[in-house]
Amino acid sequence: EEKKEQEKTEGEEKKEEEKKDEENKEDEKKEEKTEVDEGAKEEKKEENNEEEKKEEEKQDEPMEEESEEETEPPKVELTDEEKKLCFAPKRVSDLSAKEMSKYFASFSIPDKAEGFAEIKFEWQKDAAAKEYLRQKVLEKKRTCTIDDLTPSQWFNDTLKAFEEKLKEWQAQQVAFKGSEAGKASAAKKAEKKEGEEEEPKEERDIDSVEDVADVGGGVPLFKDFGFEDWALLQLRYELFLLQAAYKKDVDDPDRPGVTEAHFGFYYNRYYRKNLNPKSYGVDTNQDLAKLVKDSIAWEGDVLTSALTCEPTDTSFFVKATETNRRERQRRLDAGDETSRLKIAPDAMKKAGSGAKGGNKGGGKGWKKW
Repeated sequence: EEKKEQEKTEGEEKKEEEKKDEENKEDEKKEEKTEVDEGAKEEKKEENNEEEKKEEEKQDEPMEEESEEETEPPKVELTDEEKKLCFAPKRVSDLSAKEMSKYFASFSIPDKAEGFAEIKFEWQKDAAAKEYLRQKVLEKKRTCTIDDLTPSQWFNDTLKAFEEKLKEWQAQQVAFKGSEAGKASAAKKAEKKEGEEEEPKEERDIDSVEDVADVGGGVPLFKDFGFEDWALLQLRYELFLLQAAYKKDVDDPDRPGVTEAHFGFYYNRYYRKNLNPKSYGVDTNQDLAKLVKDSIAWEGDVLTSALTCEPTDTSFFVKATETNRRERQRRLDAGDETSRLKIAPDAMKKAGSGAKGGNKGGGKGWKKW
């Protein structure tokens, strides 16, 4: 029994040793497999690293080219106008348009006489800087209105004298038409046959007339004036006086006269009413001036006088109006209907009467002459 027990114990020990041997072998196999797997991983990792390096090298090549290109400054082409600019234009002005219009004419370059210890010119020299400012101020004068301009007392007195004279002439015309001489003249004119010329004595030499209210025998030069003639007489004088008063009141050689762009502004400022070309049967201010071209004209875009007389010589405007009336009548007698005027009643508004605008078209309120 002891022998059997011993053999049994030895057999169990042997089995345990064999079991341990097998376990050890399995562990060794696992370790070998792990080492193989790790080696394969290392190899694969190395391969991946090599591939990544190659890709990086490929990417690095164009990046270097791009970086070289980026270092080069972009080429900019300036226009001729941009090349003339010394300062970048501002989108927002330092001053309001109203304040700029009021004060820009007094802008100047600083001077030592004003108390400055030293004045440095960084961009341009003294003379060039002053010339630059002068040109900018001159440009502003051409494009801006004088918002604080007030008509002088001379203008108000001269206009008042003309308006009183105009009333006096119109009253004299009414008085003449009511007189025996006026009635006889009207009857003779009515009996005149078509195509028959008037007697020479009726067509007096206008330039030789000394008194437009009495050319002889109490007959006024304006005896045949119609509404359109009085309207053109007033227009002649107003435009002539406007350009004369502007030069006198502004007294600035850089502002030679009323420009067409600002014509409406200054006409309203002086006469306190608007001037509508359509009230005279025309569309533009240029066409309006052509109606009285013997007295006023546009030189470029500036309103100028076509006369050498003074605004106080009101009789000249009566003579110019009568000359125009006779020429227009001769054309109408010859069948030229284009000479016929179409003037609205509101064309003879008084100064300060407000602005209601002219009639449109040739409907109610229009007079044809």
